[in-house]
Amino acid sequence: MKTTRLLLPRSFKVVGFCLLSVGIVLGILYCVIPDSMSISVNDIRELLGVERLKANATFLGGYTAESDLMITVIGLLLVVGGVFVGFSRNKDDDEFIEQIRYESLLTSIYINSIALVVCLFLVWGLPFVTVMFCSLFSVLCIFIVCFYIRVLINKKTMQNEE
Repeated sequence: MKTTRLLLPRSFKVVGFCLLSVGIVLGILYCVIPDSMSISVNDIRELLGVERLKANATFLGGYTAESDLMITVIGLLLVVGGVFVGFSRNKDDDEFIEQIRYESLLTSIYINSIALVVCLFLVWGLPFVTVMFCSLFSVLCIFIVCFYIRVLINKKTMQNEE
């Protein structure tokens, strides 16, 4: 099972950690002070010196001229950063690391699926949209955490055996 050709170069991991960190910080700040961090299409157009759009103008994805684009920016940072961190080569990639990567991916999908099933029974209405939004990022986050914990545990057991 040779999947290392599908992995990103090792240098992407540093960029991914930076993007992921910025996305997490912005996400936390947005949850704490959403009004002061909102950015609309018209705000960007004003910065560029372009005419304001009418509030009823609709764009691709259902955004209106007054839609908050900060959620899109945060989501983009989290997804791209998570993919860069999770799917970049390690310094010492071998078949064992590939197996750990595979098992961590399966574990993250199982955990996310169980959480979604529980939420299907416990959360209804508009809050469920928030749950689904968070579930988009939780698979990547759980995968990264599981993978790096397993790699660290295996490095420590290898050091103890020597």
